[in-house]
Amino acid sequence: MTDWIRAHVRWIAGIKLDQPVRQIVFQEYVDAVTAASERLERVEGNLRDAVLEWRLKPVAEALQTLRGVQLVVGTTLAAEIGQIDRFDNPRQLMAYLGLIPSEYSSGPSTRRGSITKR
Repeated sequence: MTDWIRAHVRWIAGIKLDQPVRQIVFQEYVDAVTAASERLERVEGNLRDAVLEWRLKPVAEALQTLRGVQLVVGTTLAAEIGQIDRFDNPRQLMAYLGLIPSEYSSGPSTRRGSITKR
């Protein structure tokens, strides 16, 4: 958790509402977020430990060098892809992952769109 998030959580925890019932409900929400954050940190720690002995650790680490890819996404992608060398080219890998760009063609005009959801 970053320093900014910690400061924000402290600020939220200090909010006092005028009606006791609202304060109770608000505190329940704060407690739920805190519990979920702690659970997430625990699971990520367990995942970090498990990856140390994993045969696909180098793949997961390489994926984490991409912008926006950290531990959970990197290990999930490595687990889903498996042995990446089974794909002959990037197009096969992208098709396997369902990352196919859309294309709209009519006559001489071709327009490429966003990634499809296959």
